[in-house]
Amino acid sequence: MLDGETGGVGVADATVTRTVLAAMSGEDRTAVVDRGRGLRRARFAEAVPAAARGLRRHGVRGGDVGAIHLADACDLALAVHAVGAAGAVPAPLPPDASAEDVAVMMNEAGARFLLTGEETAARSMPAADDSYVRQVFAFGDVPGATPFGRLLDAGAGPGEAPSADPLRDASLRLTGPREDVTHADRLADLYRLGGAVALGEDDVLVCCGADVPVRTWVGLVDLCLVQGAAFAGVPDPGARDLLEAILRYEATAAVVSPAKLRALAFDHGAVPMPGVRVLVAGPPSAEAARACRVRHGWTVEPLP
Repeated sequence: MLDGETGGVGVADATVTRTVLAAMSGEDRTAVVDRGRGLRRARFAEAVPAAARGLRRHGVRGGDVGAIHLADACDLALAVHAVGAAGAVPAPLPPDASAEDVAVMMNEAGARFLLTGEETAARSMPAADDSYVRQVFAFGDVPGATPFGRLLDAGAGPGEAPSADPLRDASLRLTGPREDVTHADRLADLYRLGGAVALGEDDVLVCCGADVPVRTWVGLVDLCLVQGAAFAGVPDPGARDLLEAILRYEATAAVVSPAKLRALAFDHGAVPMPGVRVLVAGPPSAEAARACRVRHGWTVEPLP
């Protein structure tokens, strides 16, 4: 659990990636699961620095911006932290964005490279042709892209990534409108969420990326990585899909939109698990919150 410590990371070099990697020691468990596959904590701790070295071998330098257009939460976790560990700035894009919007957002972000996946490549690969992107790395089989796995090949990179100034250097670049989020900003998000959403090793948090802003989606994955909980991604946006994920993963917490809270509150198709903590990314309807408590035995509160 977050308690004001950063696992040995000093204030002068504190970043979310360093904080997350420092939390990876201990029992190896599933960290993130999505689309039927899981990412274990040991694998994450090994792959992030290896991929960062691979990115630098491929010419990525400190301050470069890497667009991230991914729908899978396992891939998202690896991509955001590998780009950050390489000294570059990740610019995560909404996973459901169209090719036209992806091109606009990549140009707005000043992206010079792209990480995509099989679920999003049909939109992000054409968008790359209309942007300043010079290299594309991909999870899965995406023609015309360098496989992410190739970044993990053994070999030294061209030197360590430059040290970050947590108060001034960008840790995320958001688009529409463009906004740079510093390392200190992301750590503040992490500690704010951690203070309100206490999770432990036995907890599973489910969330569909379409229900929350990209910054929140990334922050929730990071929160689970730091606190030792498992993050379960929900690929499809329907309320029924999220309910099925709650049952399948035996979730203890779920993050939903206000509209999805109403749909879940009055769902009559299945008997849900009791005791789920529902966090709403927006003002929750009092009627829906009451129905969740009475019908399902769930607690409902706004996501801070």
